[in-house]
Amino acid sequence: MVIKFMTEQNQPNLFEDVSGIETSSETKLNLDFLLQPSDFSVRAKLTIDALAPLSMVASLPGKYYRSQPEPTPQMLYGMIENALGWHISVKERKDLSNKLKRKFETELEKSGVGFISLLQFHLRFGTSYLPPLLHFDDYWTQHLRGGGFIGGSRNYDNRLIPLMNAQRGGQINIGDQSEEKGFSKDPNKINDFKDGDGVHVNVVRDLFPQYYSSPTPREYVLPKGKYKFVVETSNVLAEMVGKAVENPAAPLYLGSNDGWVEADWEILV
Repeated sequence: MVIKFMTEQNQPNLFEDVSGIETSSETKLNLDFLLQPSDFSVRAKLTIDALAPLSMVASLPGKYYRSQPEPTPQMLYGMIENALGWHISVKERKDLSNKLKRKFETELEKSGVGFISLLQFHLRFGTSYLPPLLHFDDYWTQHLRGGGFIGGSRNYDNRLIPLMNAQRGGQINIGDQSEEKGFSKDPNKINDFKDGDGVHVNVVRDLFPQYYSSPTPREYVLPKGKYKFVVETSNVLAEMVGKAVENPAAPLYLGSNDGWVEADWEILV
């Protein structure tokens, strides 16, 4: 992707050090309007129809992922940027947001998971309609890094099959206890072990993926109707969003990436 920023002749180019950024795509992205003063003279209605249950978690939780009843502004910004095809890397987005911060002398809001939208100074959400909701919990597989990979990962090198079968059968133990407690660090223990052996976790570490799966309870909501939002923005952006929503550059979702939605954009007179 080539991100191109153009400015008026007498306006300093705040983006000159990051213009012409190239990625694997040949798409050209002109974000000139981000440098213009905020303009909220156009009102539109954004209607969202959930095609699947939604889990709209606003911040990184502990042991339970609680969903919001409706999407937060940052989730809506993300959905619209997805429709527009603004798939910008974290570094590039950080550079742009810092320049916008200096331009508008205002800190950009950040979502609970660190997402910063570039639309914040040019599009805002007003009143909303929240449909009736059905709430339910389900389990969601969370991938984590750490020492729990032995019990949490079903994938490992086939050379470990006899040893892992013995571990599951209670014939041997695998752990991170010291050799003084009988847990051997001898790599030959993979093939040469006997009942009652203790094998140190480092013996098998390189034959496991360095992550594990943890089933985590997560709340979902199933809207019994459509979400509706009044949006205020500029004429230029209203037309851009309308075209993008009608023919999005990528599938639209809210919350977790399996929360598929369809959207409709109507400019209000």
